[in-house]
Amino acid sequence: MTCLLAAIAAGCSRNRDQAATAPAAAATAENAATPAIQALPVVKPVLSCEQLAGTELAGAADAAVSITEASLIDTAQGPFCKVVGNIEPTIGFEVDLPVERWTQRFLLGGCGGLCGMTRVGISNASRCAPALNGEFVVAGTDMGHTGSMGGDDEAAFGADPQKRIDFAYRANHQTTQVAKALIKAFYGQEPRYSYFVGCSDGGREALMEAQRFPDDFDGISAGAPAALFQVQNSFYHAWNVLANKRADGSNILLLDRLPILHAAALAHCPTLSGLQDGLLQDPRACDFDPASVQCAQSASDTSKCLTAEEVEVARKLYAGPADAQGRRFAIGGVEPGSEAQWMLPASADATSMSAGMASRSLQYVILPSVDAQAGDLSRFAFDRATFERVTELAPLYNAANTDLGPFQQRGGKLILWHGWSDTSITPSVSIAYYQGVQKQLGTEVTDGFMRLFLLPGVGHCGGGDGYTDVDVLTPLMLWTEQQHAPDRLLTAKVEQASGGPGGPPAGGPGRGHGPDGASPAGGPGGPGSTKGEDAAAGPAAGGNGGRLHAPVMASSPFAQPAAKAGATRPVFAYPNIARYTGQGDPNDAANYVPEKSPVTLPQVFDSEAAGLIGPDNQKSYRVMDGKLVAE
Repeated sequence: MTCLLAAIAAGCSRNRDQAATAPAAAATAENAATPAIQALPVVKPVLSCEQLAGTELAGAADAAVSITEASLIDTAQGPFCKVVGNIEPTIGFEVDLPVERWTQRFLLGGCGGLCGMTRVGISNASRCAPALNGEFVVAGTDMGHTGSMGGDDEAAFGADPQKRIDFAYRANHQTTQVAKALIKAFYGQEPRYSYFVGCSDGGREALMEAQRFPDDFDGISAGAPAALFQVQNSFYHAWNVLANKRADGSNILLLDRLPILHAAALAHCPTLSGLQDGLLQDPRACDFDPASVQCAQSASDTSKCLTAEEVEVARKLYAGPADAQGRRFAIGGVEPGSEAQWMLPASADATSMSAGMASRSLQYVILPSVDAQAGDLSRFAFDRATFERVTELAPLYNAANTDLGPFQQRGGKLILWHGWSDTSITPSVSIAYYQGVQKQLGTEVTDGFMRLFLLPGVGHCGGGDGYTDVDVLTPLMLWTEQQHAPDRLLTAKVEQASGGPGGPPAGGPGRGHGPDGASPAGGPGGPGSTKGEDAAAGPAAGGNGGRLHAPVMASSPFAQPAAKAGATRPVFAYPNIARYTGQGDPNDAANYVPEKSPVTLPQVFDSEAAGLIGPDNQKSYRVMDGKLVAE
């Protein structure tokens, strides 16, 4: 393990118990500057778990709360009191409270996809001892409905207007209020620090908490947030499907053709790191034309080149959704270097994961009322009228309010992170939102409470060619509790059972539920994918098959340790990138320095969706006569 990794691990290593260990390393000046997470006193319960079941929760939420279960569970990190209940009308929640090790911290984990099942978990904390040791109270919610992630019923909750509100913003806030009430009853005191960690829709939920409920959490980690929920699940995913269709409905560019395009992009684009390792530090610095790999018109063998038809599809996917006049609707398309993650079908008549997500979302969730015909993507039009129609409920679902003043003023800290090779939610959305906050609050104020990190070669909440293991919780805690602002994240390539460093293990789950980002690999679209949504194992080494949802794993009230790190790399706060010093082991994060990206900033986003990012663009809703009404 590298020097810098040992130093970061040391910052989170007190009372490690069964946490992943790091070998001792000689301290450098940089290592010495990394503080350890403060050791807060353990607080023991003042009630038994059985007594907690009878806790009076009137007033804890905005509706009646019922506890259906309160039982002791034995875990590798000691006993927990597991509380399961419901907030009217149908918000399911679970709160797991440590009996022996609570160090006064609370964490709510975001839910991926369109949610639909209650799970607890701590993601992106693979080297953080308090999380690994079971020292947090951990909560989760089903976001107000049940359903199968990736299944036909995933979005069916949209037929109930109240469930739309619960999914959009109410469920996490009310679950937080109830969890804090249970904490006070069980331990006799409130949590000293509260955290929210989520990726994908969980990232949207994280931003939503900072925007709508700034008092709920002290520290928030928002990974790959679906902040522009309305455009993401309509224009963006529909474009990825329809731009790849012939007039007869057959698919043009297929999964097995992507290695050709990926190799060409990596050969053409500068990495900017000083190494030729295939990881683009800032893909925006590359002007890649897929025509460079186009077959000659007279070619009879196209096994190592793309046809003109395939090249045109690639150009459309890089550019993102537009109309015939060139008007852009989403914020960007896929980035050069991300080709191994593209969610393309494996055959001419197959259905991609993007098709299912867009179809279900348009039919049930995005539009003001359920519209079965909207699920037929062949009817989707890329025009201004359609844009206005699908964004009517943006004030309900979107997490694009740039006025984070209330969160900043109460001392909240926010880490925003995104993989450069994410093709489920383009990283341009996170850049545009970050720039929006800078415009609203000023660069200096923004830098004092919010940082953006972009991970080279990393896909949607993990996976991809890059350094996919990242502990975001440790720097978030150091910033929140000790005012140690993070100028970098430490990322690592870890050993996997198969699929190469950072890739999915063989037989990874095709679908699942639970706290997003809680698993280092697998997830929808992996080798277990079913029902014809065939973004099967990725075509490039370490590829994750274009995972649409965040990776998932079984419930656990404590984090899972990372596998052994084979190499480490820093990711510096935007707009800095990592450059190898030219000396020492390039697999050691200590041998990299920050360098400002050569891309001109601020980046200009000339699209209809850019107008959805700004202050005061959210509304509260209620149900009247069976319909959504903005208050």
